[in-house]
Amino acid sequence: MALLIRPEELPHWVPGDLLRCSDGQGWKGVGLRAYRYQGLDVQVPAMADFMIVSYNRGSTMMERRFEGRWTRTECHPGDVSLLTRSQASHWHWTEQIDVAHVYLSDAVVSRVAADVLERPVAAVRLHDILRTQSRVVTEIVDTISRDRKSVV
Repeated sequence: MALLIRPEELPHWVPGDLLRCSDGQGWKGVGLRAYRYQGLDVQVPAMADFMIVSYNRGSTMMERRFEGRWTRTECHPGDVSLLTRSQASHWHWTEQIDVAHVYLSDAVVSRVAADVLERPVAAVRLHDILRTQSRVVTEIVDTISRDRKSVV
């Protein structure tokens, strides 16, 4: 199995300015890191965690190669990406954006799947979605983000 990178390692592959983080908060299985990114073209190794990306400021054409296919869409504030774990990807965008990443461990997602669907996460197909809109997800990420320390 390929090496899975942790959230704190992501800046090695996706350089950006860290705006906020939940490091040192004692959370179990959930983390937050918010970034300001310039336009980038980057290859990202497989992540250890599932990830929600909330687009907070700036709009850009976002391109992502995942499982051998390119997806292309315009991302704006209020949009979210829902990303699976354990899959390498290639990202390209040209404009400055501010985003918040919420990381969910395999254990947390497995517990939710067991509680909600009454079956293990291995039996559940989690779709990787580059752009969608969910007021509930956006509000949850915004609330978590506001409560975390600013590093700027």
